[in-house]
Amino acid sequence: MSDLESRLTAALQAEAAPAYDPIFRVEVLMRLERARFRRRIVLTMAVALVAAVLVAANAESVRAWMTTDVGVFSVALGAAASLFTLSGVPVEALPGARGLVSAVSRWLYL
Repeated sequence: MSDLESRLTAALQAEAAPAYDPIFRVEVLMRLERARFRRRIVLTMAVALVAAVLVAANAESVRAWMTTDVGVFSVALGAAASLFTLSGVPVEALPGARGLVSAVSRWLYL
């Protein structure tokens, strides 16, 4: 047997697991998290760019809608403000929120 085969045979017959390196594991997890963060940033920037282009392309019609239908605009603005303020609140923190969200989703997606 060659030296490589004997080392491989000895490694396969050994009972002990290889040494655990926590620093290496943390570094691998950090690399994975950085890559995930970069992907999320790129996706967020792409969505923001598309939204900006759509708003710029439809600015005149949005302005005309806002000035002619103030009531609907105020409701839309209030809904957007409430969604923005509640976006970071966990559902468990609000007692009736789960039922309310369920009812609204059923109503919206009939």
